[in-house]
Amino acid sequence: MLTHTELLDFFSESAGTYRFLSQVFFKELNDEAIEELARGDYPSDTGNARLDQGYRLVRRYFAFSTPDRRTQLACEYARVFLAAGVFTKDRQTAVPYESVFTGEERIMMGDARDDVVARFLEDGFQVNPDLHEPEDHLAFELEYLVDMNERAAAWAQAKDKAELRRNVVRQLEFIERHLLNWIPELREVAQEYATLAFYPGMLLVAQGALEQGSDLLRSILAQLDGTSAAA
Repeated sequence: MLTHTELLDFFSESAGTYRFLSQVFFKELNDEAIEELARGDYPSDTGNARLDQGYRLVRRYFAFSTPDRRTQLACEYARVFLAAGVFTKDRQTAVPYESVFTGEERIMMGDARDDVVARFLEDGFQVNPDLHEPEDHLAFELEYLVDMNERAAAWAQAKDKAELRRNVVRQLEFIERHLLNWIPELREVAQEYATLAFYPGMLLVAQGALEQGSDLLRSILAQLDGTSAAA
């Protein structure tokens, strides 16, 4: 059973993790972000096999990368996620939009995007319209979880069990219906185009982190249904 402090720490750490992953997948990384990643102390035994494998791939990339990592990773990002230089109508590309992976027509702006927009509105989350990207971009779906975890921390701090429970249920639904339902396929397709270990590794990290987060949210929900949020 989580204590009140552990509950707050979990939501804070989850928000930080999802914010970091959102930044990784939204656009090419700058020098500062790359250096921070290169200095990272990645665990080897997290309890989640995909998370462990993802960290191994990220460590491998930094162990063997070239001095000009920014250019190298920018080219890789373009090839993997922007389909730069990919000239084929017969193969799935790894553009990071849920509709492309879950819709029958495999095109952007599909039903998944509409459902995501509705959910964002219901929970008071808005994507910056100046970014001019569909709302079902992987980065925005992760940013939604950042917002939800920050709200969860506020509800936990206020000891509002009803609002906290609603938040946890909404997070669980979103992770299962709008993230873990397509990230595995995105990762498999990205692997086909990747020449470096970095982005396949980060997609494994994302999947593993979401799986772990989902497990902990289920434990929190069970705790809320049996005890107070401040237990």
